[in-house]
Amino acid sequence: MESDHAAMPAARLRIYDPAFSEQLRTSTSADARPVGDPAVVAAAAAATHRAVVYGLPAVYQYASMCSDCAPAEIGLPWSTNVFRHERETATASFDQFRVPNVDTVYSNGWLDLTDGPVTIDLPDFGSRYYTLEFLDANSNASNVSARTHPDGPRRVVVVTPEWDAVDLGADATPFRVATPIMWVLMRIQVHDEPGDIDRVRALQDAVVVTGPGGGARAWPVLTRHAVESSGAAFLTALDAVVSINGVPAADEGLVNGFRFLGVGPGPDTVAELDDAVMRGVDAGFAEAMALLDASRSRLGRRTPSGWTKVLDKGAHGHNHVARAIMNFVGLGANVVDENCSYNTYVDSEGDPLSGEAGPYEIHFPVAPPAEAFWSVTLYDAATGFLHDAPDQVYSVGSSTRPDGTVVGPSRVVVGHHRPRSVEAGTRWLPAPLGPFFLVLRMYRPQPDALEERWTPPPVRSVQQNDGVAERCSA
Repeated sequence: MESDHAAMPAARLRIYDPAFSEQLRTSTSADARPVGDPAVVAAAAAATHRAVVYGLPAVYQYASMCSDCAPAEIGLPWSTNVFRHERETATASFDQFRVPNVDTVYSNGWLDLTDGPVTIDLPDFGSRYYTLEFLDANSNASNVSARTHPDGPRRVVVVTPEWDAVDLGADATPFRVATPIMWVLMRIQVHDEPGDIDRVRALQDAVVVTGPGGGARAWPVLTRHAVESSGAAFLTALDAVVSINGVPAADEGLVNGFRFLGVGPGPDTVAELDDAVMRGVDAGFAEAMALLDASRSRLGRRTPSGWTKVLDKGAHGHNHVARAIMNFVGLGANVVDENCSYNTYVDSEGDPLSGEAGPYEIHFPVAPPAEAFWSVTLYDAATGFLHDAPDQVYSVGSSTRPDGTVVGPSRVVVGHHRPRSVEAGTRWLPAPLGPFFLVLRMYRPQPDALEERWTPPPVRSVQQNDGVAERCSA
């Protein structure tokens, strides 16, 4: 589970621009096509494999945007520049993306900046945790939150790098983003006290988005199922993303290699690819998706206690494989400064977590160092969605008292059967009979978490803790 690249020392390549050399020119012709169908199939398979690893975050986000914003009929406006609010925390039926948290209420907005800036007016969140996470087309994240804007901006004007500055007024904060299409994922903490969900809903309604409004875009409409199961649909979505958002300068050479597949400027579209290319597309797509599925546990660095610290969330650089795995597991991962997280598919002995093999115990002699709050959430290992747990207990963790103090259990028992009794300071986290995994999140992590002076305690089988075994027997 340990990430191979994580242990390697950081290095910097020499970056140069050939345009400054004497007499060098760049070809504008299409690249050469291999001779013979077997060579074409092999080349298309290799190119598709690279395209899937490179483009998966962008394609999955594009499919999500289609689900949220595409019009019922071609020629009608897309429903961008507006928030769609969830009114409850996520449950087992939540399927917008994998591995959702259940600590906050989500709001989704897709900003279309192709016609100009978009303004977001915010209410006063007080001491309550909130963040507006802005994800560019490649899932790189930036935030408007109490961490990044401690004085609490009331008006944020979202602009692209091409925007020419004008006087926004004294109460406006310009916020530059990388791509014309931005996914804004707003999270607002729900306190564990009666009636708090109504206060959160009022805060959601007080967030106002003002912009040009979505136009009648000639963008292909693709479902998540289609891009997850079809190489042709995946490449069609990638071509749309590249056409709408462009590509980072450092990625130009890589993305130009996908023209052979109908992605980017070129003579052919994905729909016009011949049989040999499509056979290669199908093979390369299947191989890449199998690679990512098998690599879901490789999201970071393994700790001695068995957990894996998720690295570089929302700040991927050129780590395309890690970026693809992270978004294959679940979209919308926020930067570690907002949400420091660990996951584990195994117990402290390295055996897969399963309700049949449990129960398990996690003992917290010291609470996870979170400035806002922390939680441990359980997910079905096969799907990445929440387990349909009794009484909708999907997560256990801390809660925020009215005076701002954060309190939480010192022991968590994870198992399929409800314990006969629960001691003070102990919480039960229901598990399915089959395989599952756990995610520990710390919101607004303190330096001890960020610098790894604190790491999660082991997930121990109760067979190693006889006292707990008696309390948790069926």
